[in-house]
Amino acid sequence: MEIIISHLVFDKSSLLACSMTCHSWYIAAVSHLHHSLTTDDKPPYFGSAKGNSWPGPLQKSYELGLLPLVKRFRIRLQGSDYPAAFASDRLDKRTLRYFSALTNLQELGIDNLQIPSFMPNIQQCFGHLAPTLRLLALGEPRGSCRQILYFISLFPNLQDLKLHYPYPKGVQESAADAALVPLSIPPLRGRLILTHFTREDLVKDIITFFGGLRFRYMDLFRVKCTRLLLDACAETLETLKVYATDPYGEKFHGRKRTQTQLSDLQMETASRSIISICRGSNTSEHSRSQRNRLSPPSPPRLISSKPYSPPSRLLYP
Repeated sequence: MEIIISHLVFDKSSLLACSMTCHSWYIAAVSHLHHSLTTDDKPPYFGSAKGNSWPGPLQKSYELGLLPLVKRFRIRLQGSDYPAAFASDRLDKRTLRYFSALTNLQELGIDNLQIPSFMPNIQQCFGHLAPTLRLLALGEPRGSCRQILYFISLFPNLQDLKLHYPYPKGVQESAADAALVPLSIPPLRGRLILTHFTREDLVKDIITFFGGLRFRYMDLFRVKCTRLLLDACAETLETLKVYATDPYGEKFHGRKRTQTQLSDLQMETASRSIISICRGSNTSEHSRSQRNRLSPPSPPRLISSKPYSPPSRLLYP
């Protein structure tokens, strides 16, 4: 029964029907119904529910005892009722009790996380997520490089990292920041997705304090430190996703140097991937011939290059 109902994971109406059939069907369906939870600060118009504002969904799920079922939690701050920031004042004593009930969370996404406001007690707020968290998505986080690095190190089993950071400069490091030592070295062997990312200094600090980068998949758009990332993940990278409309990727679109650059990139990724560069959806015969010539003998993982379409702010799949 559980296997059959699991095939309905993307059909919410069918899951609801199953949950109302009998107790055994409810037990099988409830974990899929409450797999994901999103809270935001959108004003209650244009069909938006007022109860979706922070911490409404969190409180309601807590009262129903459903938070241990949540595997994905997104904190989206876009409204005008509160400052567009997730700071320590949002986790008061009562709300922190709700938040601490997320004992099986695997994916966490936060918009505008104000890390300095949580220091030095940030582990008390997020430490309960350490055993289970596998994916961390941060949209425009605020804090020094050392503070962001310290926050990432709270999760020793972290595999995937998604960052959106358009600001050219971050918060200046203080004397207290210099004393921050990462609590762990996350494996970070899964996916790295960066959009509008300008913090090359943060990438260098991650490489230094975590002993390098080992991502197998990278999705990059408007990333200034692309070359640094390719060098750091040269031995592990299997899939690279780039975009023809990326202004920082123009060096891969040169007419005379395309063949050499594709060869260099493929050597850097240990021939695990095909690099496909095109302008738009129609690939020229020349591009196809270059791609076929550079293909490794064994079937590679997917490499794509297409016009960029903006994803959700936290880039959930």
